[in-house]
Amino acid sequence: MMNIVAITGRITKDLEIKPAGKTQVINFSIAVENPYKKDDASFFDIVAFGKTAELLNEYCGKGSKIGVDGTLKQDRFTDKEGNNRSVVRITANRIEFLDTKGQSNGQNKQQQQTQQPTTQDNPFANSNVDIQDDVPF
Repeated sequence: MMNIVAITGRITKDLEIKPAGKTQVINFSIAVENPYKKDDASFFDIVAFGKTAELLNEYCGKGSKIGVDGTLKQDRFTDKEGNNRSVVRITANRIEFLDTKGQSNGQNKQQQQTQQPTTQDNPFANSNVDIQDDVPF
């Protein structure tokens, strides 16, 4: 059986890291836009532990775009009124930072648009490669 989840979205609120025994934990949610319907998003609860939680807290914040690889976990419990409840969360195995705190707030977007690519950005810009016509495929 497989239990694999991979999603990309934006963090919906400020992160708060908490101790959990000998490690750290962050519970948060991300909004994932529907590419086929304007102004439609799905919200997913995520939990991250240990070094992943620490790095997430340090480099990301509300509005940061991240990619999450993880697994789905269903927790069942009884609330204060005695009702049976169920919550499904994504337990993050790996998180990829797709922008930083400053970029998510729009601070660096104008700078990115005005920067011109340099030769260092494209190592093939001044390349004098001669391509042969006798390629075997």
